[in-house]
Amino acid sequence: MLSNLLLFICILFSCFIFTAHSYNNKCLLHQETLLLQLKDELIFNSSLSTKLVRWNESGECCKWPGVECDASGHVVSLQLHDEGIYGGIGDSSSLFRFKYLQKLNLANNDFHFDLIPKGIGSLTYLTHLNLSYAGFRGQVPYEISFLKRLVSLDISSRDAFYFKTISVVHPNLEMLVQNLTELRELHLNGANMTSFHERENRGNITSSHLPNLTTLSMVGCILYGPLPKSIWQLHSLSILRLDETDLSAVSLHDLFTNFPSLTTLTLSGCRLKGSIPTSFASLTKLIHVDMSYNSLTGSLPSALFANLTKLIHVDLSSNSLAGSLPSTFFEGLSNLVHLYLEQNSFFGNIPCSLFALPSLLELDLRYNRFNGTFQLENFRSLPNLTSLRLSSNSLSVYVGNTNSSSYGGRKLKELCLSLCNLSSFPDFIKHLDLVTLDLSKNLIEGEIPSWIWGTQLDVLDLL
Repeated sequence: MLSNLLLFICILFSCFIFTAHSYNNKCLLHQETLLLQLKDELIFNSSLSTKLVRWNESGECCKWPGVECDASGHVVSLQLHDEGIYGGIGDSSSLFRFKYLQKLNLANNDFHFDLIPKGIGSLTYLTHLNLSYAGFRGQVPYEISFLKRLVSLDISSRDAFYFKTISVVHPNLEMLVQNLTELRELHLNGANMTSFHERENRGNITSSHLPNLTTLSMVGCILYGPLPKSIWQLHSLSILRLDETDLSAVSLHDLFTNFPSLTTLTLSGCRLKGSIPTSFASLTKLIHVDMSYNSLTGSLPSALFANLTKLIHVDLSSNSLAGSLPSTFFEGLSNLVHLYLEQNSFFGNIPCSLFALPSLLELDLRYNRFNGTFQLENFRSLPNLTSLRLSSNSLSVYVGNTNSSSYGGRKLKELCLSLCNLSSFPDFIKHLDLVTLDLSKNLIEGEIPSWIWGTQLDVLDLL
């Protein structure tokens, strides 16, 4: 009797699940009508479209590509990125009649420098709005501040110096985000934000405006001066991208101490000056750091990476950093995958702790002043290494008897040893599947080995 009851309950539950699933896929007629109206209004290149071209009157509209519905059949997500759309969204567009829409993605289209329509402010259920690199221009409408449920906002624009761009001036950033207290991600790459420096209309954003913000990306913004100090109050940030933004007046110590939760920090080409302070070592959650193409000077603190054991990507290239690196400098970085220190003035021996990084894929030490004798077999403990660049130092690289059995770098694809005082051809190369080989400007004499012509090299420089 009990078994029959259990069987009945299982059948009843299965029917409920099936009914709920079927209901979830049921497209409401007026939603289908709106979708077809939107398709008719949009001007798009059908040869580039993979979604809109497949919207038709057959089948469930909730299953059309780029469309998602809730359990009641209302459209809640439109993913129309990369659809070749170049017009057709005005303030009266059918798009703004999807009142339950939660996610809208129009990224990577080409709206021919149209203004962002004010009608977007009527989509008050939006949690995710992506208008990045869609060809919009001009001032971001104040109506975006009506979208109080927004969690992610991306209005990134093309290179501000070569294309007409998005502006966050009047209203300024403070006015746009003052109601967006749920916002966690804000992307403003390439935006014109000159109002940050208009004394009467300074665009301050503080933790009270954006208490939940974890990601801020302002790559290549037009600022005409330093960032406002209010930016440093966003202590909850875990991702901060300010590449190509003038930070010449910024204290690196303040920057590092104000964002203790950072996992990603990119400051490439920011006109940073001075030495890297010891406070950098306090960013213990850091995974990705890029401070390349700046004017950083001085030596690196000996314990700079001691507590940064989560690091995967480090790029300090193209600065004026100097000094020798202790042999233990890279100890503990077992997760490090990419290390770029090229185009600096480091000298002394290459730290032996580099040879104990099991995850390392790419190592670039070119254009420094590292010296001493260096044995290639040091890298046989790096089985995953795909790129090794040591060119243009003061090294004397010793090939030794390294062969296929003793050399562990079987995954190596790029080997750059130009100006490394090599006196013999590295015979072990014939056992590798190299794509790039640079042995130029060395002391190698004699004939080029015949096997070199049977390799799969795309780039070969022996001059």
